[in-house]
Amino acid sequence: MLREINWGLIYMEKIQDVKGLGGMLNGFRDLVMDDKKIVFIGSPGFCTPFALFLGYPVREKELAFLPGLNMDKARRIVATDYGMELEGAASAEADVVVILGGMAMQKIGVRPEEMKVFLSKMKYKKLMGVCFMSIFEKAGWCQALPFDFVMNVTLDGEISR
Repeated sequence: MLREINWGLIYMEKIQDVKGLGGMLNGFRDLVMDDKKIVFIGSPGFCTPFALFLGYPVREKELAFLPGLNMDKARRIVATDYGMELEGAASAEADVVVILGGMAMQKIGVRPEEMKVFLSKMKYKKLMGVCFMSIFEKAGWCQALPFDFVMNVTLDGEISR
């Protein structure tokens, strides 16, 4: 069942339901199947593990991570015996740029207008957002940035004793 998602004046068509972390990985892999290089932009520390996580099902592709708005600090993401890890310097040019939701968190301090200016300095073909708990929508990023796709995952859980 398809439905329109109304984010201010932006209408996006829901194309797939994502269930759990496995569904997140499979959905991501499907969206970038035909692309060769993926660059993740995220807040250092908080977003880094999510870039490594999302990179796992597409580990045969060229992958890179940019910490914040620091293009000169781009690092390759590589598959090792320990999983996905950051390695030496990388180019920020990509087929797909994936902005991770931590960039839209208020305490990180990046405004969507700043991200738009930063993206204008990059070469890429497709722009994707991956976030949790509708942070891009809540922070106004869906209205401000020309996303081709946004993957929004809602996590529910509990702690028991």
